[in-house]
Amino acid sequence: MTSGGNDEVLWLGRARAPGAAGARAVRVRTRGAAPGPDDVAEEIDDPFADDDGDPWQRAAEARAGGLRAPIAALELLAPLRPSKVICVGRNFRAHAAELGNEVPTEPLLFFKPPSCLVPSGQAVQLPRGYERIDMESELVVVVGRKASHVAAERAFEHVAGYAVGNDVSNRDLQKRDKQWTRAKGFDGFGPLAAWIRLTPPGFVPPAEARICGWLNGQAKQSAPLADMVFDMPYLFAYISACMTLMPGDLIFTGTPEGVAALQPGDSAKVALDGFELAPLVTPFT
Repeated sequence: MTSGGNDEVLWLGRARAPGAAGARAVRVRTRGAAPGPDDVAEEIDDPFADDDGDPWQRAAEARAGGLRAPIAALELLAPLRPSKVICVGRNFRAHAAELGNEVPTEPLLFFKPPSCLVPSGQAVQLPRGYERIDMESELVVVVGRKASHVAAERAFEHVAGYAVGNDVSNRDLQKRDKQWTRAKGFDGFGPLAAWIRLTPPGFVPPAEARICGWLNGQAKQSAPLADMVFDMPYLFAYISACMTLMPGDLIFTGTPEGVAALQPGDSAKVALDGFELAPLVTPFT
């Protein structure tokens, strides 16, 4: 398993056969492209089940007698079940400016409940009675190793991989409540790509890769990862100095300018340009 080009890439997800009970951890092997409907998913032991485990080793072997089927024949679920979803607010200067906010001098952290997660393709019902609910396109870091007080220079040793996500945000409640638990925490307010790209320990994603977002096919957001106020190693060190990160935990790293209001009937797309990740498409009802 390597990091890019036409080399073999492992993608991790969760799925079940239609009508079957229980989710299965699965992997897909490709030659660099994101998984497609004809690619075959193979069941593996849950790569994030052991707090002191090694997701890279668990993903290396298919489970004997386990599920094996083309993706098109499966129901895809959110790719993991994290103990926590940590998010970073105002981590792009232009986004802070577009909402009339100051750029923070330290990372501005908040939580989303794991119940926010839904996979690409699953519809999300917008709560009614609010004036503005926005999409926010983000790169999501997946924790691979238990991490506490990790130095920034060792952060990438603890990262299992990456996905794209959408930090859906209720602006009415964000302003009214002052803190963001309700504004960010509705069921379905954390759409996540159905597949995590597993990367080798120590792999660094290209700084020029751009996080991009579209609403109903119209480009809304685009900015390189280099534009983050606080880069991923700094965030990892800052967060792990406060709380222990567990395998499978998620870090939403912040959104660029161009956030767009959502209405029932809209469809949002999030992708990374410059480093292949599975795209995220979310219809809203």
